[in-house]
Amino acid sequence: MAAIVLAIGVWHLFAIGPGRAADVPTPGATLRTGLEMARTADYWTAIGNTLLTANLGLLLSVVVGVPLGLFNGASRKVALSSQFVVDFGRTIPGVAILPLVLLLFGGTRVMALILVMFGAVWPMLVQATYAVQQVPPQLRQVGEAFHLTLRDRIRTVYLPSAMPFLTTGLRIAATISLLLAISAEFLGGTDGIGRNLFNALTVNNPDEMFVYAFTASLLGVALNLVLLAAQRRILWWHPSQRERG
Repeated sequence: MAAIVLAIGVWHLFAIGPGRAADVPTPGATLRTGLEMARTADYWTAIGNTLLTANLGLLLSVVVGVPLGLFNGASRKVALSSQFVVDFGRTIPGVAILPLVLLLFGGTRVMALILVMFGAVWPMLVQATYAVQQVPPQLRQVGEAFHLTLRDRIRTVYLPSAMPFLTTGLRIAATISLLLAISAEFLGGTDGIGRNLFNALTVNNPDEMFVYAFTASLLGVALNLVLLAAQRRILWWHPSQRERG
């Protein structure tokens, strides 16, 4: 709490001092503008569009990345042969492919979804690969000894062992999804917070710029808190969660 108060104090002093030449709004002015914008449909529509793009892109990254990661981790030969491709692909910034997808699909949600999925799929793929590779051999032997079906092995042996890795990958991918969704809106013109932020920048409206920037930050914090709560609920049995409790 003290850090937040200190940050607000520094912001206020900067706004009334060196930042005045650049029309940096004070915390109070930003709050008043935010309350006014919260009464408009455009503000909430922008938030809804951003969340829709980010969540759909995240879902696509899970659907694509988890099965590929599980398949990749199940075979040492496959993992070794694909290591360079995975390492190369995950180092490419998502915005680096923006000109290409913008050229192919224009400023549409499809463009934004492809951009989000490209950036978020790598954490899910890598974590799913690690998840399979870290399953103890003893657990595999237990499944074989009890003649469990493939479905039961996945549900009772592999999935519990893999879940800590997958939830970590999900949190990383969720943050990337939100960042890339806003980037696609800001640079590609897709409807959402990023586009409204760009419009505020174009007309030199720093008050709205700050409100949309803080809105994006608050969405990121809220998303992380939701996923943390879900992780604790899903992994209630895991030692790391029991230690926190």
